[in-house]
Amino acid sequence: MKIIQASSYFYPHIGGVETHCLELSQSLRDLGHEVIVLCAEVPKSRPSEVLSGLTVYRFPAVNLPYIPYMYALRRRIAQFNADVVHSHYPPPFISYGVVKGLPHVPHVLTYHCDLEIPDNMANLRIPNICKYLVDEVNTAVYAKPILDNVAQIIATTESYARTSSVLRDYRYEIVPNGIRLETFDRHLLGLNGENRRHQILFVGRLSSVKGVDYLVKAAKIVLSQVSDATFVIVGDGEERERLKRLARGYEDRIKFCGHISRAALLKLYTSSAALVLPSFTRLEAFGLVLLEAMACETPVIASRIPGVLDVVGEGGLLVTPRDPSSLANAILKIFENPTSARSMGKNGRRRVEQKYDWKIIAQEILDLYANVVDA
Repeated sequence: MKIIQASSYFYPHIGGVETHCLELSQSLRDLGHEVIVLCAEVPKSRPSEVLSGLTVYRFPAVNLPYIPYMYALRRRIAQFNADVVHSHYPPPFISYGVVKGLPHVPHVLTYHCDLEIPDNMANLRIPNICKYLVDEVNTAVYAKPILDNVAQIIATTESYARTSSVLRDYRYEIVPNGIRLETFDRHLLGLNGENRRHQILFVGRLSSVKGVDYLVKAAKIVLSQVSDATFVIVGDGEERERLKRLARGYEDRIKFCGHISRAALLKLYTSSAALVLPSFTRLEAFGLVLLEAMACETPVIASRIPGVLDVVGEGGLLVTPRDPSSLANAILKIFENPTSARSMGKNGRRRVEQKYDWKIIAQEILDLYANVVDA
């Protein structure tokens, strides 16, 4: 097949949907299909290039926070043709552009998450009325008109789709996110990360919705009982300085690393006692970092929220969202029960091998493509 992957964000932009789109595209390419990627030129980069066997076209965009607006998108997309187009929502603009620009091409859409406006954005408090209006406009103008005009909707977990105020009104198939396990394992070869029994890891953007402030508060509780515990926070974002102020006095135990190399990150996965994902909003619908940690046989601790709870399974512990005490108790449980923690790690690795390898997932998606092309 000739397949278009349409995602507002793509490499070199970094994030969960971008990683999903890249790894899906590479997996489809490995199975012998031609893949074209359409995305926003955010950050500024080449308008077109061949990247690892993928042809990538980037459209000029107004770089609004979290939502790159691509103008004249219908006309730009209409010049392409393919057997099937697969768009990734949200942000909504590129999926809407596909609906308008390629109405004759079967359209598969992965609904990654609801478009939820956080309480704070770039350190500014967002009034509830503004959040309400954005939600209403997005649902009426973009979400429903898009979903009404696609051939197939994909959701990544059942619990998230079932609780979505938008998606629950539609028919969907469940196909999860994944990792390219063979490639991932190849990068792990030769790593000799020293196991640190009392090291806890966070990986992600330092934004208000990720709940890192609750992790910092939980860290202080843990450190009052386990003085040699270390909390390593990987990533950057608009909340970094506020979080560092919150951790003041604990700089030797709560460490902010910013962006690090892939090799360094893998060493942290393999050496840490657990990975923590304290996100608490519907913007966190899956958690790819959970899969990466689980692939390293590292237990995970995550908020009990839709989507994320489906991923964790027997690979870790679920805690009450926005509750530092609940999070601290889970961390202490990992520290105090190394045998149980190792068992969680092995269970997590087994889940990844059985459910979340792109070799499995890409074939499931290809079967959906075939259904809509033949319809």
